[in-house]
Amino acid sequence: YRDGKRQIQEKMSALMESRKEQMGDLPQIMEQRDGLSKKIAEKVQERNALRDEFRQQERDYNQHLREVRDKRQAKAMEERNERQKEWNQQKLVRAAEKLDEQPFVCEMTLIEQTMAFCKTFTATKQTKATEEKKETEHTNPEGSEVLIRKEDREEEFFFVPTAKKKNKSKNTGAKAEGSTKPIKHNAVTFKLFDDLKLDAPITTDDIPGLLEKLEEQLESYKVKVKKWEEKREEMK
Repeated sequence: YRDGKRQIQEKMSALMESRKEQMGDLPQIMEQRDGLSKKIAEKVQERNALRDEFRQQERDYNQHLREVRDKRQAKAMEERNERQKEWNQQKLVRAAEKLDEQPFVCEMTLIEQTMAFCKTFTATKQTKATEEKKETEHTNPEGSEVLIRKEDREEEFFFVPTAKKKNKSKNTGAKAEGSTKPIKHNAVTFKLFDDLKLDAPITTDDIPGLLEKLEEQLESYKVKVKKWEEKREEMK
């Protein structure tokens, strides 16, 4: 038994020696491999730590940018609200001031200016008529009589015809023909009547009817002004 055991041990030792010879420096290489694997694992951990730190810093930076952006937007919104509030106040002030502004000033002023323009022609006509009514000094021969004007006849109970009746009728006809005069217009006066939707007068005979229309327009605007005044009091 002992001899058999010894032989087996010898064979085992021979095999191990043979294995060592075959393996050569492999154990050292494996030891180096284990050491390198350990170092790689350490570097991986270090890399992961750096990556996590970088990502955390990146998240912190993005959060800071969001906070700055939110503050800027909040400030801009506040400023816009202040401007809107100020504009609304100014709008209310303008609206309150507008309540005291008569809304038909331009229209009524235009009508009054047009009426004044038309009355310049009637004023000229009336002035001439007034001058004609003045007492005239007659140089007729003694004993003769003068025929009074037609429009003054109603004030007299009777008149004594004279030999100059025929000439008087001719003068009266000439005067009637000369009483109507054409009216010259320019671009301004034509626009004045066009704005009022009225035809510009061509002769002085058109003035009375035109003045009536202007009076009607003016009265209509006065009615509107009265309604506006009542409404303004209610709004106040």
